Amino acid sequence: MTIYVTHWSMTSDITAESAHRLAEEWAKSWRLSWLPDRLLTREQAMAGMDLAEIFSTQDFRHDSTVRARAFLCAGQLGIPLELIGLELLHRRHP
Repeated sequence: MTIYVTHWSMTSDITAESAHRLAEEWAKSWRLSWLPDRLLTREQAMAGMDLAEIFSTQDFRHDSTVRARAFLCAGQLGIPLELIGLELLHRRHP
C-alpha cells in the first residue's frame, strides 16, 4: 500500500480514491474524492487517504494494529469510523 503525494495531489496504488489541493495559501485546502463536501488540512487528507487504503483491503477485519490506525485517522477527520467505513465500503461496492 503506497500513497503517492505531490504538492497538489494524493493518489494510491490500491484504490481509486484521491485527494487534490485547491489553493496554496489556505490552511484547509485539500478535498478527498470520497468526502467532497469538506475542506481539509494536508494531514487530514493524508488520514483520509490512509482510511481509503485500509478499507480497500481485508486487513481492517483481521489486524488490530490496522484497526487502531483507522480509529486514529477517523479521529483526525472528526468522523466516527463506522460512518467512514460505510461510505468507503459503499463506494467500493455500489
